[in-house]
Amino acid sequence: MKLSCSLLFIFFYKISILLAAEEKFKIVCYFANWAVKRPGGGSMTPEDIDPCLCTHVIYAFSEMDNNQLMPMEKHDLKDGNQPGFFERFNAWKSVNKNLKTLLAVGGWDMGMKDFAGIVKSEKTMKKFAESAVKYLRKHKFDGLDLDFEYPGVDWRDSPKEDKQKFTKMCEILYATFEKEVETSGGERLLLTAAVAAAKINIDKAYEVDKLVPVMDWFNLMTYDFHGSWDQNRAHHSSLNSKDDEKDDTMYIDFAVKYFQKLGMPANKMMLGIGTYGRGDTPAMPYTGFKGENGFVAYYESCIQIVCEKMKETWDAKQLVPYIAGPYNQPKAGVENVRSMKYKANYIKKNNLGGAMIWTLDMDDFRGQFCCQGKFPLIKTIKAVLHGQLKLLPKEKICSTCPTKEYKNFKPEIQPQTTEKTTKKPKKSKRDAETPSPQDVCEELKDGQWPDPSDCKSYYLCRGVGTQWGEQKREVCYAGSYFDPNEKTCKWVGMDKLNCEELVEGYENPVAGVTRSTDEATDDDDDGADDDDNTSTDAGAGSSKKKKTKAPSTKSISILSRTTSEFDTCTAEKPVEFDPVQGKLLQFSRGCSMPPPSTGNLTQQAQYTKKKNFIPNGDMDTTTLIIMICVLIPALLAISICVVIVYSNCNTNRKFHRQRSMKFVFILIEIFYDD
Repeated sequence: MKLSCSLLFIFFYKISILLAAEEKFKIVCYFANWAVKRPGGGSMTPEDIDPCLCTHVIYAFSEMDNNQLMPMEKHDLKDGNQPGFFERFNAWKSVNKNLKTLLAVGGWDMGMKDFAGIVKSEKTMKKFAESAVKYLRKHKFDGLDLDFEYPGVDWRDSPKEDKQKFTKMCEILYATFEKEVETSGGERLLLTAAVAAAKINIDKAYEVDKLVPVMDWFNLMTYDFHGSWDQNRAHHSSLNSKDDEKDDTMYIDFAVKYFQKLGMPANKMMLGIGTYGRGDTPAMPYTGFKGENGFVAYYESCIQIVCEKMKETWDAKQLVPYIAGPYNQPKAGVENVRSMKYKANYIKKNNLGGAMIWTLDMDDFRGQFCCQGKFPLIKTIKAVLHGQLKLLPKEKICSTCPTKEYKNFKPEIQPQTTEKTTKKPKKSKRDAETPSPQDVCEELKDGQWPDPSDCKSYYLCRGVGTQWGEQKREVCYAGSYFDPNEKTCKWVGMDKLNCEELVEGYENPVAGVTRSTDEATDDDDDGADDDDNTSTDAGAGSSKKKKTKAPSTKSISILSRTTSEFDTCTAEKPVEFDPVQGKLLQFSRGCSMPPPSTGNLTQQAQYTKKKNFIPNGDMDTTTLIIMICVLIPALLAISICVVIVYSNCNTNRKFHRQRSMKFVFILIEIFYDD
């Protein structure tokens, strides 16, 4: 009998370990508030979020004003009776009670200027901390994510003493969050930080051992190790080194092991996983959605493989995929379902705290372009980390182009239009004096050639004279210029972007190119006209186009879509947000189990409030049936066995039988409640 007791103890101990392992992994996802500005299928709003996909969702970004948090976009806050993105974002917590939301402050483009104001003195740090508590509570966030890139790093205009100041600021924030809970009760606000993963920046920016006690976790930015800014053709987020070079530190496994060496516990590390790819040349052609060259969202890579006939390959050493055009160029390191499995298993193998996803909006969040359902990359991570293998999407993407009109995909909410422009636009100075990409490429042939009218842009000439050739004008990423000598985009910072000084003394060969006399030719078909960063006078549009405003971000009903957009989905219901009640009245998140009402908002509201409501995505009907018919009776049977064995393993058997039977009745009541 003692042997039976021991075996049962070992059995239940192992089961508890497995269950704990499944539940412990966090899935922290960033939502980019500027993604709504992208055209067509690339435009994402808070209603596109799956509230049961991630354990934590971080809203990126907030800005600073006078050492206080402030919205980055106008649509973040309420406009009259129209709820803002903050409100709509946090409304998902009424659907998933376990969901936690954080607000991120900082970001690459914000730089370190505002950080310098915060850490000027302990007084300014305390002011920031106290105002942050009020701001987060007011807008119903559960925590603050610090994304200052990077304290103490000289090339980001941050003096070396900022390393210690960042630590002090975090200590003050943590103490302020603790103090607030003592007086108000409730849960303490979470405090996290997105941290650099390149060794040179880690050493300059963080006192890891001192930060660990005051941070809930760290979001490791284990991506962007490489890109168009360097000459290394390795993947921007590989698990292993490209080559067996002892000096190589720019890969995931090194960063994780190095942080551990500096004293960061594994359970406080969220492994950063990007849902995008980066090109290894100054420009990677884009499909028109993301609006940034050299940067490919996952759904764009699906389009490029299927519609643009780019070839996908797998690097067995780095455990990541690449896509490439004819003659192996252009080439980009991307992600897919297979690479997500490897990274999720890496998290489990190394007992890390979980995954950090940058970002929700660059996965195929609507399931329109990859034929793998919604959020295929993030669902893969969730399936592996939480042991829900039935959620695993198929690895194979579409075999045919999802839509012939993908480059001109229309958004569900049509942009508002003003008067039609019939008058031919006046030619700008650039139009009059600067040659077209076709002119430049015809005379100068293959290469990257600087634009004489703007140091931030250049002409890309590839495969001149061939069918697959490209001739276009490209724009460097924000804060960088095109170095004419090194033929690449170089970061200098927004405040140092002075074109006259940067290219002084350089004799530009493009200046000698004669502009074509055919004025009807569009100056730039594929390049600057579509770019977010292009100046307004570059690449003037056709006179027949209508003037348009950006897609509205105020509409309450966002996701009224038809079944024709999906392969296997049933009809979807629109998302409705009630600004009076301050909650979602009806929503649709999946294909197999939509809410049972098409128009009755009252009925829909009751449906979302039902105690045992199971949102689609975490548990399908088959899983539910298995739980009811198999797992629950099995657990009861095991419990009864435990009662019998427990009773026989103790001397006072009558007493323990009575107490054990009470335990069984309690279990039955719990399992079959409601």
